[in-house]
Amino acid sequence: MHILTKIFVTLVSLLAIFMVPLVVVSTLNQEHWRADALELQTQLRAARNDLQQARSQVQGQIASLNEQVTTLSQRDQSRVSQIETLAGANTRLEAELLEARSNLTSREANTRAMATSLTTSNELSELLVANLDRQRAQTLTAEKARVDLDEQLAQAEAQLQVASDVTRVLQEENAELKSEQQRLQEQLETYAVRFGALDNNAAALVEGIAPDRNLSANVIDIARGDTTLVEIDAGSRDGVKEGWIMTVADEGTFLGRLRMLKVDLNRATGLLTLEDPGRGLVEAGHRAYAMKDEN
Repeated sequence: MHILTKIFVTLVSLLAIFMVPLVVVSTLNQEHWRADALELQTQLRAARNDLQQARSQVQGQIASLNEQVTTLSQRDQSRVSQIETLAGANTRLEAELLEARSNLTSREANTRAMATSLTTSNELSELLVANLDRQRAQTLTAEKARVDLDEQLAQAEAQLQVASDVTRVLQEENAELKSEQQRLQEQLETYAVRFGALDNNAAALVEGIAPDRNLSANVIDIARGDTTLVEIDAGSRDGVKEGWIMTVADEGTFLGRLRMLKVDLNRATGLLTLEDPGRGLVEAGHRAYAMKDEN
């Protein structure tokens, strides 16, 4: 054999010996790389699925937040509209209350002028006292309405209802007062025709003392007989004193005048006058009011 052939055969043999491990290593590496590639593809698909789910959740949350923002915006607009409506109604009610108080002041002045011209006749004096008491009760009702309006500014819906009730009561009391004043005027004219002009020394007969503070209490018991006694759940610890003049009302409707006769620590009993079945009788659960410097 030729020497070059031998060398070539030798080189081929050596190359084959060296190539076998390389082929084996390459094969193993390719299998390992293929497994890694498959695992990476699986992880990539899982990551893509997680990303898609996360995107769906974020989009859902965004949609939910948008709905909440829309709902809150609508609520705010509705509340702004309600506040504007209530503010307008409150302005109108305050104007009506001021007008009613002005009318009451004018009527009180007229009543005082009438009182100075009455005689000591018991019947006319009692009528005048009753008329004055009704006017006082009306003033208390108007003051209570004002307090209710102030308290109800924080509770707008309740404010409108109470203010409406107070306005209705004032209108009814004004109508009743006009009728009573007309009747008294007719009686005065009749008396003047029969007995002559009245002197100016007559004075209103007002029993009791004016409270020194504002107070409200509940009627808890009533005893009816020749006189009517009313018990309330406020006493000396609340500042109630014997002789106090209080007004009994039912949701703004004047029911009677209460002069305190006996005061305990947390209870007080008074004599009820000016009760009229036409307006309603005093019952347990009604409210008794004391207004500072009002007799």
